[in-house]
Amino acid sequence: MARKALPTARTRCDWIPVTSTGMRKGKALPASWTAGLFAKLVLCIVLLLAPLPAFAVNPDEILPDATQEHRAREISSQLRCMVCQNQSIDDSNADLARDLRLLVRERIKDGDSDGQVIDYVVSRYGEFVLLKPRLNARTIILWAMPVLLLLIGGLSLLAVLRKRPAQRTVAALTAEEQARIEDLLKK
Repeated sequence: MARKALPTARTRCDWIPVTSTGMRKGKALPASWTAGLFAKLVLCIVLLLAPLPAFAVNPDEILPDATQEHRAREISSQLRCMVCQNQSIDDSNADLARDLRLLVRERIKDGDSDGQVIDYVVSRYGEFVLLKPRLNARTIILWAMPVLLLLIGGLSLLAVLRKRPAQRTVAALTAEEQARIEDLLKK
């Protein structure tokens, strides 16, 4: 079987075989390649836009009772990791988060209610440990700030719109100005 001769390209030194087809004029990728490329591109986009949940709970931490474990997961999803700051202790791999998960499970095994467990953790670490802060005198400004900012923005916009004249009035040209314009246009 005879081998097909490879196309060659002239370089400064010599002729060399061209091994890639590249994007030469008139050559297109086969349809099967483009369909496969499109499918791979769609798969990559879907995988990037659908992140998988990263559960940091180790198997040795899981409680044998499924209802208690469900309660522990619910509580730990409401508590902030003090190391990671914006992750719950359920999602964090930090040692402190692991200690807090164990503490939550221990309190649940001891028979505490969800509120008692959260109150216990808050008494040790402060309100900052809650991912969703409670509404009280210290956090009222935090909860009211979005509404206040919207009201301030709306009132500012209303004030600007009221001060702006509805239509700008244009003074009519005097006879002298009109004559000068006509004179300029004739030239």
